[in-house]
Amino acid sequence: MGSRIKQNPETTFEVYAEVTHAGVSCIGKDPEVRRQFPEGYSDQEVLQTLTKFCFPFYVDSHAINQVGQNFTFVLTDIDSKQRFGFCRLSSGAKSCFCILSYLPWFEVFYKLLNVLADYSAKGQDSQRSELLETFHKLTIPEPGTSVHLGVHSYFTVPDTRELPSIPENRNLTEYFVAVDVNNMLHLYASMLYERRILICCSKLSTLTACIHGSAAMLYPMFWQHVYIPVLPPHLLDYCCAPMPYLIGIHLSLMEKVRSMALEDVVILNVDTNTLETPFDDLQSLPNDVVSALKNRLKKVSTTTGDGVARAFLKAQAAFFGSYRNALKIEPGEPITFCEEAFVSHRSSVMRQFLQNAIQLQLFKQFIDGRLDLLNSGEGFSDVFEEEINMGEYAGSDKLYHQWLSTVRKGSGAILNTVKTKANPAMKTVYKFAKDHAKMGIKEVKNRLKQKDIAENGCSAVPEEPLPRTAPSPLPEKKDPKLREDRRPITVHFGQQHRLRPPRPPPPKIQRSSRPASAVPGAEGVGQRRWGGRGQPRESQRAPAPEPSALQQGLRSQPPGGHLPQLGSGSPAPAPQPGQEPGGPAGTQGGGRAALLL
Repeated sequence: MGSRIKQNPETTFEVYAEVTHAGVSCIGKDPEVRRQFPEGYSDQEVLQTLTKFCFPFYVDSHAINQVGQNFTFVLTDIDSKQRFGFCRLSSGAKSCFCILSYLPWFEVFYKLLNVLADYSAKGQDSQRSELLETFHKLTIPEPGTSVHLGVHSYFTVPDTRELPSIPENRNLTEYFVAVDVNNMLHLYASMLYERRILICCSKLSTLTACIHGSAAMLYPMFWQHVYIPVLPPHLLDYCCAPMPYLIGIHLSLMEKVRSMALEDVVILNVDTNTLETPFDDLQSLPNDVVSALKNRLKKVSTTTGDGVARAFLKAQAAFFGSYRNALKIEPGEPITFCEEAFVSHRSSVMRQFLQNAIQLQLFKQFIDGRLDLLNSGEGFSDVFEEEINMGEYAGSDKLYHQWLSTVRKGSGAILNTVKTKANPAMKTVYKFAKDHAKMGIKEVKNRLKQKDIAENGCSAVPEEPLPRTAPSPLPEKKDPKLREDRRPITVHFGQQHRLRPPRPPPPKIQRSSRPASAVPGAEGVGQRRWGGRGQPRESQRAPAPEPSALQQGLRSQPPGGHLPQLGSGSPAPAPQPGQEPGGPAGTQGGGRAALLL
């Protein structure tokens, strides 16, 4: 699906290193690794690269005073998967504690680094080694699991499949606090057009948080080009690269960067909250989607939770949620994506944007990932698909309904694999396709609320309930034994089952020749009444018996109008034996209140 996060890494972290810098007096000398774990880690190339990323700024007195403490750099392996370097600078920036891991557990590793730095400051080497060994041997637990590494070291495994929330997600929180809504929108538009983007800041923690936080707003897509949350001094030439990039620069290096030959580069200065761009990317986006996104961001500006991330998710769904309309399914053929169909069914403004979007690397990787999952039968279930199901992005395109119909009939790899593998993620896809073809969007929403129940249910492909039809009386009237054979399973075996006596015929309505108003209690007897929607209907109530003295006294109260109707256009129920018309048995004059409730 284009994600550059490695799935199922072997260990919780690759290496831990304590790196020291000689300081201002030894400028030009590379930092050195003073301590590492595991001690037998032998990839010297990684260690040399790691040391340079631990101090991504000019080491002078002015820079050291404001670099901050925690930040994260990224190294890309040979498989284009990201390894995160979680760092904590000591006071004075003379040493750096770094953990290299494939797991994007920012809050967990920052907390762990604080504990390790405290052990080092107190000289508690044995406690530090024990903590590192326990964490390194830990089998990677499931999301949401609480892990205790020691008396003062515990954490909950984050679920990277969920939307980031404020304040739990440190990256999004710092990004949203540091950058105003207007600049967030401009940066989002620049990333959608895959520009060359530089973000600078004097505080490393805020700098890397803005890089990671802004990139996360592209979900379910991922930035596919050069991605360097913080660039060390020896790699500044990357800023002149001709391809798209998303790079973070410490403010102490920006003077040198601006002296380079930069062309068509978008620059965001977080300290001054200003953005420079030679493009009109934000104005090129469909105005209705941008306006809705801006309004949502302003509404959640003082709230917590996933409101910010969900606002961007809705925008992504509005832009790309109709990709399912362009899926082409032919029996016996792999599922493909038709770019022309994806673009042609939208408005003229949206067509102009989508015509450019289908050329973007992030969109191509997204479509390729979806097609791979569909054709392999693995399926997919994420918050983006749920957002499409709950919204109106799917539309009523003919191709989309053909897709639903094909899935429902079992053609292709989707349904066949569901029946054989019973994959939980695929159950959601098939369940949505089957239900959405039959029900309105409101019922789809109700079904999605029960997603957890459905995924933990019995069968992978729940059978459709048969439509309710009136029982056919012909075979049972001819042979009553057929009814005996069709007894419900709740009837105990060995018991004699009594056939229910036939229902008595309804009483005949005696129509009076007198005017209806002259007959006591004749309201609605033998006359036409108007339902809730103005439709006349024939009352089916039998004439009331002669009222007693008590009933006459009750009926002498001021009239309350007609009896309330049970729904629009539904006939009023016939009274049960011993029941006063308009009220339940045992009540008098209380039928109106009971039915209204």
